[in-house]
Amino acid sequence: MIARLLLLAIASLLCIAPASAESVAEFYKGKTITVYIGYGAGGGYDLFARTIARHMSRHIPGNPTMLPMNMPGASSMILANHLAKRAPQDGTAFGAVNSALVFDRLFAGTESKAQFSGPDMTMIGNAVSSAAVLVAWHESGIKTLQDVRQKGLVIGATSRTGDTYLLPLAVKNILGLDKMKIILGYPGTREAAIALERGEITGRVWDMEGIKAARPQWLKDKLLNIVAQLAPRKMPEVPADVPLAKDAVADADDRRVLDVIFLSTVLARPYIAPPNIPADRRQALRDAFMATMKDPAFLAETKKLRLTIDPTSGREMERIVGEAYALPKPLVARVRKALQD
Repeated sequence: MIARLLLLAIASLLCIAPASAESVAEFYKGKTITVYIGYGAGGGYDLFARTIARHMSRHIPGNPTMLPMNMPGASSMILANHLAKRAPQDGTAFGAVNSALVFDRLFAGTESKAQFSGPDMTMIGNAVSSAAVLVAWHESGIKTLQDVRQKGLVIGATSRTGDTYLLPLAVKNILGLDKMKIILGYPGTREAAIALERGEITGRVWDMEGIKAARPQWLKDKLLNIVAQLAPRKMPEVPADVPLAKDAVADADDRRVLDVIFLSTVLARPYIAPPNIPADRRQALRDAFMATMKDPAFLAETKKLRLTIDPTSGREMERIVGEAYALPKPLVARVRKALQD
């Protein structure tokens, strides 16, 4: 009797096993992957994400439908928390978030509004490293950091959690640019650009990709003065005569602090997914992302849109974020002090 029961149990397991061992292609066939975008339509994040979504499906086994969906708010913190706590963890959702949010718990500590730590999230891939710059409207008369020190600059930012606020705040505090003011509340690129034209603000932290996506004519007509690069190293997209902000800092420890804060520019267009995605689907999404970055049709479209592609793999993103969160506590304390307003 016992032997018969064992045989029946084994037979049942054999019948169940094929159904549970669903392949990636079988899972994704006929499904929809929601590609969330943490900003409204019309800016660099939106343009990048929608372009990627148009091409990535053919590189995912099963060729699922890719559905872009905007979820703006708080420099994409609303989206990031949605991915962390509410989105499905089965590989049918990922999103484009502000690069600084991946490091928000590191930068803000207990003040962080992030419901996740960077290493908890699934890193899918990053489309480009940012040529982040401090720009001033041409009528402001601001061309150098010394001009900012003497005359001041009014910068428009989205919220306290995004790089449009954190990067200039760090530069202001470390370089002692006391006359620089940062005004919050501009939801995205479109609103900040209108404010520049109207004279409500005189400057902004932007990246070259975002400028080219939203206001390419401004570069051609020289309506923006590029004051400084906010990055660990010089980027080829920025004119060679534009200095690094950190080169104006004498203290080596303060330069190291800026390098840590500027890590968000290394992952300028990050795509992250919820935690706990099955390993085979996580790898399929990572592989598909990198395959898209090399896809001739995708590259032809990004060339027309004047978008630079310089990808980072999901595994490399994971390493960068993990190492950042493992930095020595004294250095992290200095970083957090530099980001206090």
